[in-house]
Amino acid sequence: MSELNIIINNRIVKGKKGESILELASRLGIEIPTLCHDDRLRPFSSCYLCVVEVEDMRGLQPACSTKISEGMRISTDNERIKKSRRFALELLISNHYADCRGPCQEECPAGVDVQGYISMIDKGRYRDAVEIIKETNPLPAICGRVCVRPCELVCRRRLVEDKPVGIDYLKRYASDIDLYSKEPYMPEVKPPSGKRVAVIGAGPGGLTAAYFLAKEGHNVDIFESNPHAGGMLRYGIPPYRLPNDVIEKEIEGITGLGVKINYNMKLGENLSFGGLKDSFDATVLAIGSQKGTGIGCKNDDAGNIYSGIDFLRNMEMTGQKYDFTGKKVAVIGGGNTAMDCCRTAMRCGAKKVIVLYRRTEKEMPANPIEIHESKIEGIEYMFLTAPAKVNKDENGMLKTLTCVKMELGEPDSSGRRRPVKIEGSEFDIELDYILAAIGQKTEVNFIEDINKHSGHNLKLNRWGDIDADPGTLQTSVEGIFACGDGVTGPATLIEAIAQGRKAARSCSQWLNGKTPEKEKEEFLSRKVNFEKQDESEYRPFYRQQDAAQMPTLEPEKRFNFDEVELGFDHETASRESQRCIECGCSELYTCSLKKYSGDYNVSQLKLGGEYKKYTVDFSHPLVEIDNNKCILCSRCIRICTEMNGASALGLVNRGLDTYVTPSMEMPLHQTACDS
Repeated sequence: MSELNIIINNRIVKGKKGESILELASRLGIEIPTLCHDDRLRPFSSCYLCVVEVEDMRGLQPACSTKISEGMRISTDNERIKKSRRFALELLISNHYADCRGPCQEECPAGVDVQGYISMIDKGRYRDAVEIIKETNPLPAICGRVCVRPCELVCRRRLVEDKPVGIDYLKRYASDIDLYSKEPYMPEVKPPSGKRVAVIGAGPGGLTAAYFLAKEGHNVDIFESNPHAGGMLRYGIPPYRLPNDVIEKEIEGITGLGVKINYNMKLGENLSFGGLKDSFDATVLAIGSQKGTGIGCKNDDAGNIYSGIDFLRNMEMTGQKYDFTGKKVAVIGGGNTAMDCCRTAMRCGAKKVIVLYRRTEKEMPANPIEIHESKIEGIEYMFLTAPAKVNKDENGMLKTLTCVKMELGEPDSSGRRRPVKIEGSEFDIELDYILAAIGQKTEVNFIEDINKHSGHNLKLNRWGDIDADPGTLQTSVEGIFACGDGVTGPATLIEAIAQGRKAARSCSQWLNGKTPEKEKEEFLSRKVNFEKQDESEYRPFYRQQDAAQMPTLEPEKRFNFDEVELGFDHETASRESQRCIECGCSELYTCSLKKYSGDYNVSQLKLGGEYKKYTVDFSHPLVEIDNNKCILCSRCIRICTEMNGASALGLVNRGLDTYVTPSMEMPLHQTACDS
């Protein structure tokens, strides 16, 4: 075969006669993007993504169909080419009415592949399900019990029959099977890096950071101020929701990677940053936000008033529950801590427990399931009610609480309507105890220690939390990273997990001599970029399936700290996993359109206007026809016709109205298709 002299990207190479530019580049390891080309077929040049610049040829040329010639000078990558490719991609995705990922995964702060692990559960592959979860979340059995479930709020199953898939319950089901198996899943760990990292705090953020740092081969020590690990998981969530043995088993999956936990060690007290700096290469601050706040009204220093956090922590620390036998208890607040406090107070023997909340139930940030379960257990509610003044007896103890009625005004910065006091609406409630569950603060008592030994100033933000770069979680002190509630203020478990992973990633970059960089935002096609999703898109096309109910202890058996939710059995989990309508694309991890759209920094919103929307054809038992995702490359048609001789598919209409359909627009199974 004769050789040709070619100059490609200013490099002199040998080409083969009859070779296309794309074939030459591919042989030389030069990537030219293409979406329509297939080595088995004749060039089609429909996507116009493989364009290159050839000297003395007018315009850009498709590399797949342009043959090389002697002395040809080719450029495969310059600004003109990039601009053309970007425009070609923008045209394609402006008509790509499809979701790369399901909204469940997008809404999850940790980015857990929900669709992936539910698919594994449906197939009975529970270990694989846990492996998928632990790619981003090392605490699935814990999350399966106490996550606030942002994923379920956006689950598209709600548009079929109003109830989301039990995403969290399924996570718990698979995780419990793996957790209590003979050989629970353990991830692969990279070879030892020789680097040591100190993590301050064994709460969810610190445990997550340690997990991902250990996976990278770093030697990790956690320093925890309490006698046990878990942070707010253990000292803020009662065992009837999250048993301690589940926490311990989950932590074994982290210490099993070589992570060491040092207990009763508190930075700024019996642990000095100077000692850490001498022994460790980097530090991650995961201190949490565990200082309770008061009611915030006159005389809130009276006896028998506790912060909700202290109330819960003290019982875990001492192993003794408060004796509220025959007493009347008020819980102030509407979040999950308030729910834990009111349900725990009832378990401590209280005669009556009332939750006071200044807005309506609709605005309560607590998990709706927790509110529901509290009502089953006899908790009473007084909405649109706020504390105004604590009244003491002669011994300085709580006697009564003066409250004021509220009404809702305009929305505030949280998006909820602001509660406004109704003048002259004061009234008193006789109480024995008050539990204030209205907020937490971050306690940073080690700044001087760090500043002294680092030579830099550790900065706090205006709320008193650790100031860290939101993209990398690097603090103002080199080599120190931070994550969790100590950075965000009181947030959720899954947010702390997401931050722990991000801090570990940045810390590992720094340890490897790189400048920590924010994780690149990947391109994702989204249906909501075209239109709001509603029932009409889903209800007519999916069979109604009742949501599974979590079995629970009977209310009369709950006046203890036994776990209330009992977990799914196999049949229930299998049935519930089949309710997933798989909103995300099965080609998420292999899609070239997604990859190139990310490489060329394409926005799906740049080119607006008309778009086509098709009903997905599920009638064939093996082949799904979704013209919403079709880019009209015609590879399916050409493979079917040129290689198989079946001619089962074809294009109909012209221009923007073109789409792929079975031959004669018959059902696919009635054509010559052999699948």
